[in-house]
Amino acid sequence: MTNSKNIEFWMVRHGETIFNTKGIVQGWCDSPLTENGVLMSGCLGKGLSDSRINFESVYSSDLTRCLETARLISKFLNNKLKIKPNKNLREINTGDREGDLISEYLKEYPFSLNFKKHTGTPHGETWQDVYDRLIPELYKIYNKQPNRSKVLIVTHSMLIASIIGYLDQSVEEVIYVPNNSVTIFSFIDGKLSLKSLPDQKYIEYGIKYKDEIKHELNLF
Repeated sequence: MTNSKNIEFWMVRHGETIFNTKGIVQGWCDSPLTENGVLMSGCLGKGLSDSRINFESVYSSDLTRCLETARLISKFLNNKLKIKPNKNLREINTGDREGDLISEYLKEYPFSLNFKKHTGTPHGETWQDVYDRLIPELYKIYNKQPNRSKVLIVTHSMLIASIIGYLDQSVEEVIYVPNNSVTIFSFIDGKLSLKSLPDQKYIEYGIKYKDEIKHELNLF
């Protein structure tokens, strides 16, 4: 049962990873953030802080690349909120094809980015499998928040894109969601809707602090 209230989910794709730079399918497998991924995550946190964005709570996929991104954002937001790892916020599971080159994966599964035509990979998920675990979880998170609050959720590109496809049936394929971009969803009286498409403006707001952030994080 949902409450009568207005909540915003600020969904952030994790920072750039080593697998991202190598064009490798990640899914439920993991790889660490690159130095650039660390820096841009810090810039995002600083940009959100400069914009006086305050969050009621912070959730993250339980995969390391998201947890590290959430930690860096929170550090430069100067909030003391506990990051809540959540397995249901993971990327789509690509099963036996995780670790493959994306180019090879797309040759074998050309409809993998199509919400209506993708039938899954061996030991992986379909888009319906993703919705079955994700959408109920979003309602659980919504129901735990006080009215007029913002929730930071650090997750994955195709997961964010899948919500857009779920809300708008005319969107048949995954849209591009850049690293460290912010996509905002509104949850009003139990109804989820898209408020703004993936945007990297908060990184741009924080980039002027790049040298300060590099020094604080011992990046050279």
